[in-house]
Amino acid sequence: MRYRYIYRGGTVVAIYKNEELTYLSDTFAEDKPNQASMVMPDIQPYQSMIDGSTITSRSRHREHLRAHGCIEVGNETKYLKQKPVQTPPGLKETVARVAYEKLRYGK
Repeated sequence: MRYRYIYRGGTVVAIYKNEELTYLSDTFAEDKPNQASMVMPDIQPYQSMIDGSTITSRSRHREHLRAHGCIEVGNETKYLKQKPVQTPPGLKETVARVAYEKLRYGK
């Protein structure tokens, strides 16, 4: 059995049980006809500062950024994470050997 709850302002306004509507609040029923989906319009054409070409759509904008290795300011949070430090091969052994020689272990 699967339940799905629809909330508005922290209040349950509708409940679905197995994809069937079992509860509908009066306020939600009144607001439902007035609701509409928001559609984001396409971007206006602009001239690229990288190579001077004209960018006419969001998809072309993303392709252009990817092709030139650029990112949008405000969307770069994943690039701000620290990258794991990779030690060169054999570094641990070299450090251990030098430490043992200084401390005169093994003699």
